[in-house]
Amino acid sequence: MKRTLIEKLIAVIAWTGLVGGILFTILYSRSVLMSNTEMCVPSAAVYFVGGIFLSVGCWAILMEILALSDRLRKLEERK
Repeated sequence: MKRTLIEKLIAVIAWTGLVGGILFTILYSRSVLMSNTEMCVPSAAVYFVGGIFLSVGCWAILMEILALSDRLRKLEERK
């Protein structure tokens, strides 16, 4: 299915946000662990889980927008 420029841009933002968010979350959690401060392990675990959840959630929302756009285009083509 042919996509518009905006849809392609949304797809690029979604995938870049997913990969970048996961990498940033891993690096940030690792830096919290390496700080060796008190309660660093629970803090790093919370940051890791929260970062992954946020990255995947934003990716899913943007991909759902693209799926809705595809459905609307299919409906328009039927008419």
